[in-house]
Amino acid sequence: MIDYGMEFHNVDHLEDVEGMGGKKLCRFPRDLSRSLGVAGNRNARFRADRAHGCELRFVTESKYFDVALTAVEQDIDVLIYKGDLLHKKEVLKAGVCTVLHVEDPPVYEIVNKNMLTGKQFAPWIWRIQFGMNGAIYFHYIDTYESTLRPPNKEEKPAVLWAAYGSSITCGSVTNLYSNSYINQAAVTAGWDVMNKGLSGSCLCEREVADYLSELSVDVLSLEIGVNMVLFFDEKEACKRVEYLLEALKKSRARDIFVIDMFPNKGLIALDQDSAYYRHYRSFKEIVRQAVLKVGDHRFHLVKGEEILKDFTYLSTDLLHPSDNGHIRMGANLADQLTGRGKGVLQHERAI
Repeated sequence: MIDYGMEFHNVDHLEDVEGMGGKKLCRFPRDLSRSLGVAGNRNARFRADRAHGCELRFVTESKYFDVALTAVEQDIDVLIYKGDLLHKKEVLKAGVCTVLHVEDPPVYEIVNKNMLTGKQFAPWIWRIQFGMNGAIYFHYIDTYESTLRPPNKEEKPAVLWAAYGSSITCGSVTNLYSNSYINQAAVTAGWDVMNKGLSGSCLCEREVADYLSELSVDVLSLEIGVNMVLFFDEKEACKRVEYLLEALKKSRARDIFVIDMFPNKGLIALDQDSAYYRHYRSFKEIVRQAVLKVGDHRFHLVKGEEILKDFTYLSTDLLHPSDNGHIRMGANLADQLTGRGKGVLQHERAI
């Protein structure tokens, strides 16, 4: 969305909250997010408002600017990029309005900046990217009477991808959100990605399915299964997955990648009667059969073990990948996205 002379990437709307200054960045429509969940898990209602993968994007002729932001719930890492290049990392302390003062890199005065064009963004675009596990409020941006505009279409990747999934898609438990596997895959592919993950709350609700089907994107990915293991039996999981895929047949996306469960503790659980053991296997088969049943050439099944290839990708909870695991997963997923998505528009700027 465009507001305040900037692009708010991965943001559905800016919300006024009574008693709070600034505008909260919300990744999903309010009516949708407040309807999510089941009796045992309604966490999506607040996790939909977490700002991971949201970015402020703009172009200014000013050599410096100030942007005022507040993190709520937890401290939040902020990565500031100029084009594809990392400029610096900041931390927003929870509950404190922070003014970030950012200046053009001095070295840019002595180099040909046009040679810095990479695979994703034009080198003059400022990008302020937010990390995990909290909400962000935007207060103001000040370019000191200089120009301010959002990036235009030609300055961004040609392929826009929306990724739905669990906390793994959200980037848990990375130390830096930029290491998350979807962000890493987007960098490798030269695409732009919107994070529509719902940590611990990816339950394939009808409302989410209908929302995803209406997104104006080139590619969709669905990392599904793991959050349903403890809440649903096979019959209910099958019904939800089949509705999700059927609804997405209405999507205008050129390609839809359905990623089944990544290897996790369920694969090696000692208790073979446990939900993690049984549902790891049965839910993967449900997803596989649903992709075969959907009858649409745009749908591609991606097996979790093709992305997360062994347990060394994981942290010691045997569920969430480490930073190193996310990075390797991103490379593997990029191979799948660009190699199997025959209808997907490829894009890379020449250096």
